[in-house]
Amino acid sequence: PDGSGLFVGLQHAGPTLMLCGTPQQKAFHLPRILRGQDIWCQGFSEHSAGSDLASIGCRGTVQGDHIVVNGSKIWTSFAQAADFQELLVRTEPGSKRQQGLSWLICDMHAPDIKVRPIRSLDGEYHNCEVFYDDVRIPLSNVVGKPGDGWNVSMATLAFERGTAFIESQMRLSVTV
Repeated sequence: PDGSGLFVGLQHAGPTLMLCGTPQQKAFHLPRILRGQDIWCQGFSEHSAGSDLASIGCRGTVQGDHIVVNGSKIWTSFAQAADFQELLVRTEPGSKRQQGLSWLICDMHAPDIKVRPIRSLDGEYHNCEVFYDDVRIPLSNVVGKPGDGWNVSMATLAFERGTAFIESQMRLSVTV
């Protein structure tokens, strides 16, 4: 892939795992991210919530040693090519706003995930809708603690909004 498909892994999934991941998550994913072996996408935005993460409705129900995910996400860049997704779901029934969310590592090759590319004005397919129908994700793929996804996602967004654009900031500061 060209470098644009590696952005999520390099600029925020990897740093989030470095900060909040388990030793096992770091040992498996970080070398693969650095080698450009895996493409990551972000599953945060939803149809009814847009970018208001506190009002997401995608559900994850704990069943044994898995979280079973149902719902959908939208504006998921590179989902059609992704191997993994940083996925934010509501895992505590009845929880409101920032409470009861969990940040999961979702294997995008798992059965029961459907990806529908969205054609952009330029004719390309950069973004997608992603649908989850009883997708089973191991509890070992929770980053941080179950129910603490708000704090983990705020770390992710800090990396996405901060350091991810430092190259552009440096280039602009030199040319201005």
